[in-house]
Amino acid sequence: MVLGINSLQPQNKIFFVKKFRDSLFFRLSFSLIIFTSLLIVILYYQFSRPIVSDTILDAQEAYFYSKMVENWGVPPNIDALKEDIGNLSLSCGVFLLDQDWNENRGYGDPYWASPDNFPDSVFYGWSYMEDFEGLDINIPLHVQFGTINESPATVVENNGYVYYFGTNYLSPNPLQDFIVPLVLIIILVIILYFFIRRYLYPVLLMKQRVDEFEKGDFDSTIPILGQDELASLSRSINSMTENIKILLNQKQMLLLDVSHELRTPLARMQLLLEMIPKHDNIFKLKDEIILLEGIISNLLLSDKLSTPYTDLELSSISINRLLQKVQKMFPDANNKIIIKGQIPDKAIQVDELKIILAIRNLLDNAVKYSSSSKKPCELSFDIEGNNLLISVKDFGVGIKKENINKLAEPFFRGNLENNIKGFGIGLTIVKKVIEAHNGELIINSNFGDGALFILKMPIII
Repeated sequence: MVLGINSLQPQNKIFFVKKFRDSLFFRLSFSLIIFTSLLIVILYYQFSRPIVSDTILDAQEAYFYSKMVENWGVPPNIDALKEDIGNLSLSCGVFLLDQDWNENRGYGDPYWASPDNFPDSVFYGWSYMEDFEGLDINIPLHVQFGTINESPATVVENNGYVYYFGTNYLSPNPLQDFIVPLVLIIILVIILYFFIRRYLYPVLLMKQRVDEFEKGDFDSTIPILGQDELASLSRSINSMTENIKILLNQKQMLLLDVSHELRTPLARMQLLLEMIPKHDNIFKLKDEIILLEGIISNLLLSDKLSTPYTDLELSSISINRLLQKVQKMFPDANNKIIIKGQIPDKAIQVDELKIILAIRNLLDNAVKYSSSSKKPCELSFDIEGNNLLISVKDFGVGIKKENINKLAEPFFRGNLENNIKGFGIGLTIVKKVIEAHNGELIINSNFGDGALFILKMPIII
């Protein structure tokens, strides 16, 4: 039976070590128990010092005072009294004990005092003869310890005479008693902080990995530290990241394949249209093909802008040059779009292709939805502080107030009653492009009075 018990001890030890190594909660709990125990020991040492030792010292001091007073005799030998209190640097007041004696105050003028103005103040006692009972110390006279004017004082009674002894000793600042335990507690807290920081270091690695993930880094992995719950979570995040990377690549490939398959018949349709004899409907068919081509391009760009690994290809371009490139995309819009105001003589840092696409989508919408109005759409460029404002205003039917916040949602169309063709992703592209440039899309409209779209973005990103 003894052999059986001994054989279990190594297994228990191995289990404890494995538990400590593999469980984060076990390690944190164990550390907190250790540090809490040390804290309790410090506080106990500071605030619960052994009382017996102090009582013995008080009894010895009481014996000393009582023997000194006893040696002075009754009435006291003033010369001996002066010599003793002078050697001990004590102040002393001797009072006669009679029927008018007050236990807390001397009666009238002292029998003898040094100095002459010995304080006749309230005496607060905190130690009594009863405290010394049970000790093997015989104290001849009645002695009591306390304070006068917050200074330590001793009272000794001897055959009708009461001696008050005071010192110039000042009690130390109570805060000084807290310095050592406070320093020890701070050291313990710092050590505990580093222990917990070490245990939770994988959390910091996870946060850094998530930040890198948001910036488009799908290749990095979280280092696996230990075998605890955080290590298991790190492995799960690494696996999840790899799966997301695979899914995004598959989605991108699928969109590219689908767009290629869609564009091939569109190209054949364009070729066939050129071979068909001239007819008024040919132009309508061409417009439909162009619309489908634009929808496919917008879908691809919308997906590309949704992925965190897409970076802007920034370059410097003047606002005037940007306007010229936008105008080339609308060669037949002289009576539909006008440039309002002065063009700022500034250069901006943008992804030229994407920002031109965003402006084109705004102008396309403005022209389409204000086709019934006789007023042309307005395009303007303004500088407000460090921001560039690109404004597109139309004079169409406007947008209902409840639909303004929904316009940038994919496939949402606010004015279906106009029978205007589209899929509702143009403004989605615009919003993604401007937000990628750290800007915002602002929409203002009163239904029945047109709409104003503003691209607000910093001049230098």
